[in-house]
Amino acid sequence: MLTFAVALKDKGVPVPEIAKKLTIKVGKNAGKSPSVASLYRALAEAEAPAVDDGLPMRPKPARIRRAGEPLSAEEIELRERLQAQPHPNVELR
Repeated sequence: MLTFAVALKDKGVPVPEIAKKLTIKVGKNAGKSPSVASLYRALAEAEAPAVDDGLPMRPKPARIRRAGEPLSAEEIELRERLQAQPHPNVELR
């Protein structure tokens, strides 16, 4: 429904007219049109840029290494850093 509303808005259709063309599918307001205020709010949220929290949008794909295949420089460095750390289950004396 939001995609349809954004497409109509991009074509220049006024938001009040878009609201009349939409129908809520579920919930207590099923069968009714959304309010103009709700539609403005939804459109604003859809057009707002995503907040950049520094996290990737998708996880990086994992590379599956075959047995006997040499490690990359990054993998060797990671292995050395992990081996240098004390094991979390070993009590420190």
